[in-house]
Amino acid sequence: LFIGSFINVLIYRLPLMIFAEYGTEPDAVKVNLWWPPSHCPACGASVMKRDNIPVLSWLWLKGKCRHCESPISAQYLISEILCGGIFAALAIAGLPHFTEIQICCFFLYFCLLYSLTVIDFNHLILPDSLVSLLLWSGLLCSVLGITDIGPRSAICGAVIIWLVLYAVMAAYEKWRGREGLGYGDVKLMAAITVWVGMEKIPELIMWSAASGIMVYVLCTVLNQRRTLDENHPAAEKHYIPFGPSISMA
Repeated sequence: LFIGSFINVLIYRLPLMIFAEYGTEPDAVKVNLWWPPSHCPACGASVMKRDNIPVLSWLWLKGKCRHCESPISAQYLISEILCGGIFAALAIAGLPHFTEIQICCFFLYFCLLYSLTVIDFNHLILPDSLVSLLLWSGLLCSVLGITDIGPRSAICGAVIIWLVLYAVMAAYEKWRGREGLGYGDVKLMAAITVWVGMEKIPELIMWSAASGIMVYVLCTVLNQRRTLDENHPAAEKHYIPFGPSISMA
């Protein structure tokens, strides 16, 4: 539950850190993952310790700030319950077939994919820091024998899928004159392949495409389509995050 609470901080602050560093948003706030302490985005009041207990505090406050009664997103509650539930399910279903270290590594895999999913859906970005952590942790687990994916399968799979998807991305952009598949999506696919192995590449691509159709329909129905730049001449063209689809696959 506490890891789920930290993931909420990561999901909220990491994009702000990126925007502040690269100046993509003029009003970006300079923060990091540790400072300033938890506070209400609406009124700026510090969150008291008793209001920072995962799940219980949100329910006790009925999803509102104690000071200004501004609504607190249900995403905080969902993330905490989801992480607690997933870890419990992994432990119940995996032990003793898998070791405690393996369970924790699988949980790390889930947490990284979940964080990337929410960030990409909200901001259309896949932070390199999280994708790199996903890639290198998967390689480390493969080399140490924590997962049953051999190093050759992990490395060759990542290279193959990166080359194929990068070629598709470049060819589409040259043909249509606009981006179709984001480079972040290509890197995410390669990082995930390290965890699932080279043999799963066809399934990963197929289910990612199927999930992408579902996400597109969902975004269209909810009218939550976003553009990369409202002032761009192609502002009427809408962009759909593909990271969530890859993660679901």
